[in-house]
Amino acid sequence: MAKELAEHGHLIGKSTINYHRAGTCKCTNPAAVDDRPAPAAPRAESGKVDVGPDGGEFTEIKTSEPLTDWTHIFERFNLDPEQFTIVDDTVRMSMWQQSKGLEDGTRDIVNLYSYRAKFTRKKQGMIDYATLRDQIRNWAPTPASTTPSRPPVTYVIGMADWQLGKGEGDGTPGTLRRLNASLEAITRDLDQLAAQGIRPEGVLFANLGDHTENVAGSYASQTHTVDLNMRDQLNLALEQNLAWLKALAPRFKTATYAACMCNHGQLSRGNGRDNVTDDADNATGLIGDTLATLCKLHPELEHIEFNIPRDEMITTTTVSGVNMAMAHGHKISGAEETWLAKQSQNLVHTRRFIPDLWFTAHRHSAAVNDYGPYTRIQATTVDPGSKWFTDSTGAYSRPGTTTFLVGADLPGMWDHYRIH
Repeated sequence: MAKELAEHGHLIGKSTINYHRAGTCKCTNPAAVDDRPAPAAPRAESGKVDVGPDGGEFTEIKTSEPLTDWTHIFERFNLDPEQFTIVDDTVRMSMWQQSKGLEDGTRDIVNLYSYRAKFTRKKQGMIDYATLRDQIRNWAPTPASTTPSRPPVTYVIGMADWQLGKGEGDGTPGTLRRLNASLEAITRDLDQLAAQGIRPEGVLFANLGDHTENVAGSYASQTHTVDLNMRDQLNLALEQNLAWLKALAPRFKTATYAACMCNHGQLSRGNGRDNVTDDADNATGLIGDTLATLCKLHPELEHIEFNIPRDEMITTTTVSGVNMAMAHGHKISGAEETWLAKQSQNLVHTRRFIPDLWFTAHRHSAAVNDYGPYTRIQATTVDPGSKWFTDSTGAYSRPGTTTFLVGADLPGMWDHYRIH
């Protein structure tokens, strides 16, 4: 029988036949076999190893049983099995048979094995690729809750660099058309948010400065290019601000109007770029003070809180748990990242105020920068552009009004960034 099985590739030794005849093999007495202690892992009878800083190679590892666990092989050569692994689980193996004498004088045929394998030092911190692959393949979106929880948020509107009275391009009439288009787009955006179940608790009207062009001192030809005098610029800025407050503030439970001092708003420049009086002599302050008085007389607007600086160049406010620092941006010097870091440190020491978000303007273009402890969002504008700037640089900016949501529970404390 052993010979017949051998012809089919099944090798049966003398000891196997003896176990069978004695009734102790698994086919005749399974319980007797199962009760025996598990066989010990195959031991290397001989072998060689070459080891380097990153790994090495086993050669001529000879055993009398198939080798599936290399732990004791590493240990035999005084290598920590926790520090090494077989490269790609790839092993070269050879097998042969030889005759072995038994105690009863008979001989048996035994299998011998020889192995060769490369090993490498395990990389610290490596994780199992198969686990990552299975996570990707088994991923499914989390079902949406039937009663979603909405964190409190505030809708921020960047009212920046209108420069009413600027005559370039399509002039002030074009700026007003773009302002009206922005207001309509913001209204639609709020309607769309409401349809999604997102209803901001409040609104922040961020007057980031330069609502008027002024008539002299910004550049050489300013007096000859403006299309409104100073009185008309101020009155038009007040009308436009009030129109936005009347259209939007009643939609919210709370409303804040916060303003920033600016360069085009300097009202007493004399023959230079700077005020001959002080920093408080600014169109932003005048517009803010006047609006605060008007809104107290209007029932639908009396809930608006006003934050109008006297001569401070940085305005701070907290909405929906987010500390916002706002500046027009004309005082930024050197690298903006450094300026923001120093001003943030100054706010911490002088006002006990830690900024979560900076909101700036002045550069008339969209930009968002994540600086780690805070994000800086730079507002766009709807002004008619600058021929001089485009001629000098070839650059121009997308017109529009920047809006976004802020909330302490939002990722990065802000979301839903839009340009309308």
